[in-house]
Amino acid sequence: MVTGELLERSELFAGLTADQIERIAALGREVEYQSGEEIVREGEATHEVYVVREGMVEVLVSEGTIPDVTGPPEMRSIVHLGPGQTFGEMALVDRGTRSATIRCVKDGTRLTVLPRKELLALCDSEPRIGYLLMRNVASDLSFKLRHRNLRVRLEGKGRAP
Repeated sequence: MVTGELLERSELFAGLTADQIERIAALGREVEYQSGEEIVREGEATHEVYVVREGMVEVLVSEGTIPDVTGPPEMRSIVHLGPGQTFGEMALVDRGTRSATIRCVKDGTRLTVLPRKELLALCDSEPRIGYLLMRNVASDLSFKLRHRNLRVRLEGKGRAP
């Protein structure tokens, strides 16, 4: 059973009341992965948001063009995510494909999986939940874009962050 305790520690759910978080948690299910297992693959359809409950995952992106017609793309690890951190939140904004591959890096990693359709239905029926959740998604995506822009600037000058 998924409880709201973990979601309360996640920035994606900041500002929500304990009751609102429990309503979101009721939509979720828990899954477990072992080291090396792929959770989602870059380019796949987007239907779920994930919260790391326990363990760790890594975010990998392909280098070069997508799709790579010369063979399998080279993957580069860009960040590790641990308890309370989320991935797949862009699924709440659009129906685009996954922008990265997520792979488990620690045996026994447990994730809370929230289905996009049901979560958006809750947001529609409870506008305050929807507003806060989308504000938090926008804040997270803004942070990531600023970080990416800084990295591009520094790499362009021959310095990596």
